[in-house]
Amino acid sequence: MDERVFTITVGGRAGEGVKKAAQVIAHIFCAAGWNVCQADDYQSLIRGGHNFSTVSTSQTPVYCAHQNHDLLICFDQRSIDKHLKRLKDGALLFYNSDEAQCEQGIPIPMNSLMKKHYHGASNVSLAALAIFAALAGMTQEQLQEQIVQQYRRDIEENTAYAMEIYGMVSQRCDYGLDWSVNKPFHFVSGIQAIILGASKAGLDFFYGYPMTPASSLLHYAALKQESLNLFAIHAESELAAINMALGSAMAGCRTAVGSSGGGFALMQEGFSAAGMVEAPLLCILSSRPGPATGASTYTAQEDLFFALHQGHGEFGRVVASPDSNNRALSLSAELLALAWELQIPTILLTEKHLSEGMADIGMNHPELPEAKELPGTAGASYQRYAATPNGVSPLVFPGHKCAPDTVVKWTTLEHLENGVRSDSAADIKAMKDKRGIKAKAIQEACKRYQTTAEYGEGELLVFAYGSTVLELREAQKYSQRPFKIIAPIYLEPFPHEKLEQYRGKEVVVVEHSQSGLFAQFLKIKLDVQVKHLINKYDGRAFDPIELAKQIEELQDA
Repeated sequence: MDERVFTITVGGRAGEGVKKAAQVIAHIFCAAGWNVCQADDYQSLIRGGHNFSTVSTSQTPVYCAHQNHDLLICFDQRSIDKHLKRLKDGALLFYNSDEAQCEQGIPIPMNSLMKKHYHGASNVSLAALAIFAALAGMTQEQLQEQIVQQYRRDIEENTAYAMEIYGMVSQRCDYGLDWSVNKPFHFVSGIQAIILGASKAGLDFFYGYPMTPASSLLHYAALKQESLNLFAIHAESELAAINMALGSAMAGCRTAVGSSGGGFALMQEGFSAAGMVEAPLLCILSSRPGPATGASTYTAQEDLFFALHQGHGEFGRVVASPDSNNRALSLSAELLALAWELQIPTILLTEKHLSEGMADIGMNHPELPEAKELPGTAGASYQRYAATPNGVSPLVFPGHKCAPDTVVKWTTLEHLENGVRSDSAADIKAMKDKRGIKAKAIQEACKRYQTTAEYGEGELLVFAYGSTVLELREAQKYSQRPFKIIAPIYLEPFPHEKLEQYRGKEVVVVEHSQSGLFAQFLKIKLDVQVKHLINKYDGRAFDPIELAKQIEELQDA
């Protein structure tokens, strides 16, 4: 099977449909049975600026987008200036000659043709699809089918515009697409996978307030409300979102909230409240560079310690980070299930790269866990915070049909087993001990799931977590010197039993932070000797080929 990776990049201004064009191209490859990853790079602008979207595809697995292009389609001069230096040998460049000039490229007057074919609003993104269709050997009928499916308005104008450009592009690329395959696929972003996984576990409500790159959680949940049988609530603030979520959990609803670092900082008090009232709550933290507003549309892993130590006071939680879009699906289900089983808040920690990056996660998924509570005994003697051997109290909900007259007290003040406030020294200690006992139950419950992952073989040990693992897995394909990737998925509780074999070893750590937060974390947990830290903190992903060279240079040093 052909192992080559083809990379197609579409660039232009915000508002020109750059992402849409790349998505349609990605879907075509998926349907033809290829493996695909798509990554979007955009500024925090509604119009203007510079956006580009990259599709990397291969007949063998591909784990992340590449940064060198086989086909580059530019809607403006800025896109040419930015990406021309990354054209591969023999690559093709098509550009909008009404907006830009380039001696190396093939000009197409995209704006002039839009004026010719459109009477109102026009869609320059169709130019990218038409160019790709002509190069890939698609027939006009196949191109027409994509326009009808993917661009549902102005079909006649879109078709006329696309067909004229199609006719102007006479060259052909040997992508080897098999149009008879028509493979079913799930091409989803990490965030979409998170919502799908949580819904499989029984998610009833998602609360959020938009903050890139977590905004898509709310958008996708709202889009899928009916098909997934859940409610998406756009709260007036992050504080409102988490407090409304606590209310839903108290009423017996499976609930999640999500935000980026700045929004999750505002949720910190509510997160602490979840620890005190022992509320089952799934929290999704999608990181971007900080501090403060930071670089709002780019990626980072700067929130590691922030997630691990979220909230004030001492209480149990689970923190885990998916290393693929597939893992995002299963992990969100696991964390919602653990939240309900143990009556604790859980955190799914990810970052912009995985959150918005798209991949085909396939159609066959293992059975995912369901979020279930430990049912309590209703009646006048019910104690919301009853002490138990594992610290997890039986749970009933106010007004539930099996306990219509039962008084249920949830309180953020320290309390007795029945939920009544107490400032007694003995009572404070007893309830802290009760919550502390959960630590062992949390550790045992997490062992049911895959807490770590390892990829490849080799003497060189490379540690990473989250989306950085995808970059490393792609880099493995291009390294002349093999290396082994060790990826903790569950970060709290730390999977000591699985990783104890690496205690004190010399390792390489790859991460997206300036100060090496993950390296510090591993030093604390495993006393590893970090021989080399490869870190990137400009908000952009690693290019896998360049990352492979960096790792080779370390081995040769």
